Amino acid sequence: MKIVGGPSSLDLARKISEILKVPLVNTRMKRFPDGEFYFKFEENISGEHLIIVQSLEPMQDVHAMELFLMLHTARDLGAETIRVFIPYLAYSRQDRRYLEGECLSSAVIAELLEDLGADAVYTIDVHNERVLGMYKIPVYNLTASGEIAKYFVGKGLRDPIIIAPDNEDMAKKRAQYAAKSINADWDALEKRRDRYTGEIITLSKEMNVYGRDAIIIDDIVSTGRTAANAAKILKEQGARRVFVGVSHLLLMGDAEKIIMESGVEEIAGTDSVTNKYAKVSVAPILARALMGEIEQIL
Repeated sequence: MKIVGGPSSLDLARKISEILKVPLVNTRMKRFPDGEFYFKFEENISGEHLIIVQSLEPMQDVHAMELFLMLHTARDLGAETIRVFIPYLAYSRQDRRYLEGECLSSAVIAELLEDLGADAVYTIDVHNERVLGMYKIPVYNLTASGEIAKYFVGKGLRDPIIIAPDNEDMAKKRAQYAAKSINADWDALEKRRDRYTGEIITLSKEMNVYGRDAIIIDDIVSTGRTAANAAKILKEQGARRVFVGVSHLLLMGDAEKIIMESGVEEIAGTDSVTNKYAKVSVAPILARALMGEIEQIL
């Protein structure tokens, strides 16, 4: 088995290679003057079992095209199997058409990955788990919530409580998993979003947070408004400190400012997205998921 690092995830691919003690494939990548992507395997991969690591962080379209070209090349050159690790699986919001005429972009991604030769897909905290039902190949949705919660334990937490910023099933499952990983309580708020305007409203409720350190656990933070709304409610109810831990920290526009001005002590994300808040690595999460398969192959 060998690891192939894509342009968006070269450091993550190195970490995975070190943990699993399997080699990185030598590749060559560049951009032509007009912006087109060039990719080349610098060694023979025929018959190899590959893990391609490429997150679809912004710019999502650019990184998706890079992945498609890498995947096609690997299959065309005779790789035995190709597992794809896409920590942030973009275009995973819709499993159905909410408004007439909408594009099912999640289905497009699934079809392309399958048609280009992926044998299995691994991802972290997909935004809408129902979209995984569109895949005909095995898809593994791993979670980073436990690792994120453990990161905050080092902050000297007082009677911690995990908070899901909305009460959808996946949000509550992440909160439960995070709470169990550090032996803490958990609770969930309720969020509503206008499908036309995008306006987010978080409904307040009484929670047992007074004098406690609260950790908001979420899968994606883009505008920051959901996290900020939750943080304000927690502070109003007397939370001692409020932290925000996110699997995919996109932070578009003024998101960082919006979150910090809501009273948040610290923001922590994972290396599924490259930024200064990538404080938790998802490499060990994938490594644990692959251990059994690697033993069989080796």
